[in-house]
Amino acid sequence: MNSYQEIQCLGILWPASQMAGLYRPSQQVPRWPEPRTRAPISETMGKDTAGSDSCCEDALNEVRKHYVLPVDASVRDFLAEHRAISQILLAAAPQLKACFGRSAVFNLRAPVDEAGSRTLYAIAMWPGKLRDVRDALTRFDNDWWMARARQAGGHLAFTYELV
Repeated sequence: MNSYQEIQCLGILWPASQMAGLYRPSQQVPRWPEPRTRAPISETMGKDTAGSDSCCEDALNEVRKHYVLPVDASVRDFLAEHRAISQILLAAAPQLKACFGRSAVFNLRAPVDEAGSRTLYAIAMWPGKLRDVRDALTRFDNDWWMARARQAGGHLAFTYELV
């Protein structure tokens, strides 16, 4: 029961006709605009992405010049999903060679972690001493990677593996 003499509401100022019960359904009620219809994705994919497959393949071929990819499609699929990563890898290649040496080999791996997310790892295969590879990675991080790491959005990591 309402013990107050005035009408209580949630701060909505209703027209007096509605409050008095005089609202008639024939009155014009504001409506949301009608939703736009869109073409099915299958129809638009061929039109919008016609050149993107060849572009993706070109970028993948360039990446293969500097990095060793696994036999499975994990890295290829990852790079297709995260197209900006290919450009970052290509820009990183000369810097990696400068820090790790011209003869260094870099592998790419895209494992899936226990949460189901995937990160691409660029791994320097290192035959030398642990201290030397740590120094090279620190130099790479400080000279180049830290200023650009944000561009990768947490999807790319540079590391090493002793062989």
